[in-house]
Amino acid sequence: MLAFLVAGVLAGVFVSTYVHSSPGAIAAASSSDNNGGSPIVDINLTTVAQVGSGDHPNWVGYLPTTFFKVPPNSTVRMTINQQDGASGMRNPYYSLVRGTVGDSMTVNGKTMQTIDPTTAAHSFAVPDLGISVPLLAVDASAPAGSTNVVVFSFKVPASGIFHWQCFVPCGAGTLYGNGGPMQTLGYMDGQIEVGS
Repeated sequence: MLAFLVAGVLAGVFVSTYVHSSPGAIAAASSSDNNGGSPIVDINLTTVAQVGSGDHPNWVGYLPTTFFKVPPNSTVRMTINQQDGASGMRNPYYSLVRGTVGDSMTVNGKTMQTIDPTTAAHSFAVPDLGISVPLLAVDASAPAGSTNVVVFSFKVPASGIFHWQCFVPCGAGTLYGNGGPMQTLGYMDGQIEVGS
């Protein structure tokens, strides 16, 4: 009986550590201070079809991390080098850009407010801040190594921790594409910590 109890405790510690482990946060530094006294910070990410290392090297993910620490009341300028092909969205509502400055994004320098839902590779959504940005897939006929550069900005409040995730079902090999990397911090799921 004691052996089962010890095995159960050890299994619990392993699962808890595995589920709650996370990479270090990007501490975004202010790039300028010309936003009415509020800092503007830059965060650069890349979406990849396979992260290539760690516990799940074949999982899709955002690199270098999905954890960010930003100053209070700042404007966050995101640049995402989107390198993945189309997965498509099940809900076309998520193909609209919402919650960003101007409710728009630029894709390779072109301003856009929506994309065809079938051409989405991923999304960047922060539900508690009303932010949803669809990420246009690299065209299947594009040369290997092609990237769509997606740029958008959003404002954060004075404090808080905000969960963000991808809402495109891109977790291949999982139930309806919504498991695995879609629900795991550090892959297609992350958080923004706002504080000093």
